[in-house]
Amino acid sequence: MDMGEPMDIDEMSPVLMRQLGRLRLNDADNISTREERPRLEDHRDVEDSTSSFTPYPPQIFSPSSPAPHITTTDGWITAHFNESTATLLNVERFTQYWRPNFSLSHGQNQSQSSNVNFVLPTTQWIAINRGSSSPSSKPRIPELKAAFDALASGHRTNGHLTLTVSTLDELAFQYHVLSGKWMIFANRDTIDALWRDVVQMVCMYRKRGTAKVSVNEDDRNNRVICVYVENFADFKEVRGLREDLRTVVGVKKKIPFKMDAYTHMGIYRDNRWGIPPTRWLE
Repeated sequence: MDMGEPMDIDEMSPVLMRQLGRLRLNDADNISTREERPRLEDHRDVEDSTSSFTPYPPQIFSPSSPAPHITTTDGWITAHFNESTATLLNVERFTQYWRPNFSLSHGQNQSQSSNVNFVLPTTQWIAINRGSSSPSSKPRIPELKAAFDALASGHRTNGHLTLTVSTLDELAFQYHVLSGKWMIFANRDTIDALWRDVVQMVCMYRKRGTAKVSVNEDDRNNRVICVYVENFADFKEVRGLREDLRTVVGVKKKIPFKMDAYTHMGIYRDNRWGIPPTRWLE
């Protein structure tokens, strides 16, 4: 599958991703499809609350209960969920009215039907934030890039391999760029249902984390969902998230995990250093 040139999204990072540093999308060769499975159970855990955010547009959420805060900025539509707002009804409403199965031409067709979609023509990502801790140290991305470039200049010179997996891990630790994501590719016909189940898993089953899905990819038929962890070295969390994607959502085919440090260092498919662009494939 030809995913084209890697996207650069550093200039349009939303509020959702500020805690994880500037995040970017990479390409991959593996497409995961959604299999038939039982729907996730309704893990309603609404707390009594007298306050709620005003969503956009306000009429789609129930006025009698707290609703997630929706932000639209820099090509992103982000829903900020918490313990009170992460209900099945709110998740269903959000994923029903902001759907990734959208392109400029596809959206024009949708406007003639009864299926309302509030995704804007300028939207590039739909994202959710179910809560994540702030990094203990601010990611130092410019320093990471400079250190990588210095090592890359001497790679394979006089037989020396300066770019190894362990060396890249050390750079990620040194400059505090620790976040990463499991990436799920699917076609436009199946992406809405898959995204709905991922949102429900993050918001109601795991009750933590962030995720995003691509939209408006010109005429491309493929979409990608990225589900994040804050520290790639937290193997329990990394493997636990993959297992939940497998057993709760139903993503059984192998999918790649990529460190955000690799993206900032410019490590994509078929790179000139011969480095695999993904850290794991499971």
